[in-house]
Amino acid sequence: MASLREDLVEYSKKLSEKNMVIGPGGNTSIREGDFMYIKPSGLSFPELTVDDLVEVEIATGTVTPHHLKPSSEVLLHLYIYQVRDVNCIFHAHPPFVNGITARDIPFRHMFPDSVVYLGRTIPVIDYCVPCTETLAEYVRDNFQDSLAIVLKNHGAITVGENPKTAYLRMEILEGLAYTIWIAKSINDVTPLSYLSDQDIEDVLALDSEKYRQNLLKDKK
Repeated sequence: MASLREDLVEYSKKLSEKNMVIGPGGNTSIREGDFMYIKPSGLSFPELTVDDLVEVEIATGTVTPHHLKPSSEVLLHLYIYQVRDVNCIFHAHPPFVNGITARDIPFRHMFPDSVVYLGRTIPVIDYCVPCTETLAEYVRDNFQDSLAIVLKNHGAITVGENPKTAYLRMEILEGLAYTIWIAKSINDVTPLSYLSDQDIEDVLALDSEKYRQNLLKDKK
């Protein structure tokens, strides 16, 4: 099973490379059976290795003895795994996502790719103090079946079948925010043009997009 953890480290590092986290911020994890392996607290992604990942039992939250502590957002990951059938969680602080939602600009689909990889809707929840059980419960209760969720004035979470999927969803989420920012910057007077509900359903019904969704699930 070590390859899954290697994939987690590989794709986690991309968060730093793409400037979606700063310093030791952000956290990622992978599920393996009854346990999750999570980035430790205080360690930046560029210096992360497989051996640094901390093992935590999902049902109980029991931490396997390790020289490092699990991420301070360990409850956030645990509560999601306990109620959802997902194998990987990425939590980052993408700047355009944070900027757009901090300005209360509606965070909705503008192009087909975001629909395909992020699903019908992207919940945006109000600010809650990080690293608390209150936040973990708040996210769990508002993240039942979506593929991405935005935490105002904090960051975003994506889930997936594998690290590649969770990472790509975060990248596309930030790309959507960047597109909204560009559109808003060019013209702040006329309303933004988002995809309609029917546009979204039409995209999801395309055989070509179903193929891409299935392909992503099968890839590491």
